Amino acid sequence: MTNIEKYLNKVVDYVMKHPHNHNTTSFNDYCKHTFGLTDDETDYVYYRYKTLMGTVGYDDASQYYLKKILKDY
Repeated sequence: MTNIEKYLNKVVDYVMKHPHNHNTTSFNDYCKHTFGLTDDETDYVYYRYKTLMGTVGYDDASQYYLKKILKDY
C-alpha cells in the first residue's frame, strides 16, 4: 500500500468518525480545505465513504479514482 493510499484511508476513517455539517459546506470543499485533497482524491474519499456506509453496494468508483491518482505519482 502506498503512502497516498494510507493517507486517503485515514481521511476516510476520520470522515466516518467525524461527519461534517452538509449545511455549511459541501463534502468536496470540506475535503479540499480540511485535508488539502485534489479533485480525484476527494472523489476517492467520497466513494469509499459511501461504500463503507453501505449506501453504495460496490467499490468500483473509489477503485477507479485510486488507480487514476496512483497513475499520477
